[in-house]
Amino acid sequence: MMWGVIPAAGRGSRVVDDHVNGCKELIEINGRTMLQRTIDELRAAEVDGIVIVTSPNKPAIKTSLEESGELTRGDIKFVEQAEPNGLVDAITQAIPICGENMLVATPDNLYLRHPCPAYELLRVHGTSQRCVIGVVPVVSPWGEMLGDTGRVDSLYNSKNSEHRALSGILEKRKTKPFPLTVPPRWRCTGRMIVTTEFWWQTGFDDVEKLGALASQGRL
Repeated sequence: MMWGVIPAAGRGSRVVDDHVNGCKELIEINGRTMLQRTIDELRAAEVDGIVIVTSPNKPAIKTSLEESGELTRGDIKFVEQAEPNGLVDAITQAIPICGENMLVATPDNLYLRHPCPAYELLRVHGTSQRCVIGVVPVVSPWGEMLGDTGRVDSLYNSKNSEHRALSGILEKRKTKPFPLTVPPRWRCTGRMIVTTEFWWQTGFDDVEKLGALASQGRL
């Protein structure tokens, strides 16, 4: 059983000028909001349900989904993160509904040229039973807009799996630009499956917990 969790409680300060009713998740791309596109992806991946983590300061999210008819299927639940205390705290709010195993999909990370990244993560998890994270090579021109966060140390071929593993995730440097190199560096981007093993790791944020898993060869 695997639910999808969409964190949507953050301030979205990087794109505040484009917010719709105070929400970056409601920015439209070709007629559908980023939130709707993330819901579409999770439904296409056939998750068991979807939990949207909202903020008491962002009522427009639920209102928008009600008005668009997205809630008529009955597969979406809402929980609130009282304060914007980071990703780990946000997805923790979903545990009472979906349990500790969840597919996390951030709506401000949409993938080009791939029909359903969430499905690929589920496929890898099905064969590895590990935490799984989506990574992309960072290139120009869009890479020029990124801060140096989520940078993967290196990838290697796992001995016991057909999939690639991460050796580590480097410390966040939000004020520094992401380094553009040839060949390109890899970056964690918006999709991950976390399991009970994730919650056991020491650390206060997602990078610390995922980094601990990577150091053990478990990511």
